[in-house]
Amino acid sequence: MDDLVFRRAEEADLPRILAMQAAVFHGEQGIPDDDVGAFLQKRPICWCAGSGGVLCAAAAAWQEGGETHWGRFVVLPAFRGRHIGSRLARFSFDDLFATGVDCIHMDARETTVRIVCAMGGRIVGEPTAFYRGTVTPVVLGKNYYMAACGAAGRGL
Repeated sequence: MDDLVFRRAEEADLPRILAMQAAVFHGEQGIPDDDVGAFLQKRPICWCAGSGGVLCAAAAAWQEGGETHWGRFVVLPAFRGRHIGSRLARFSFDDLFATGVDCIHMDARETTVRIVCAMGGRIVGEPTAFYRGTVTPVVLGKNYYMAACGAAGRGL
């Protein structure tokens, strides 16, 4: 996938994104299938990475309790280890901060915690059990992000 494209997902991408999420979240993490699809009720903004109509990664953001939340972060196993996830996270954070968001909240798996903390994220609580594994509350403020990553898009 040398010609990888990072973009906001379109409505037509949602079935493929949900299929990716189901494969990883249900198959690897034991999250019930019903919980994967219910996510769309939050009216998320989604981002994806792919090439030639083949998607390999996705992430999403939504409003909850007056806060912007980010998650549903997935990279298909065959594409892991190539920094596609890090690049997609940065792309989606740049997009959110450009729209006026000042702070992003998330409950993240270990790998995602490392990615987000390298971009200025701060752990704000203890890990808690969540199906197969744990999630840790993390907050990413725009100022910390800009200090860690510089101008929007740097490194993409």
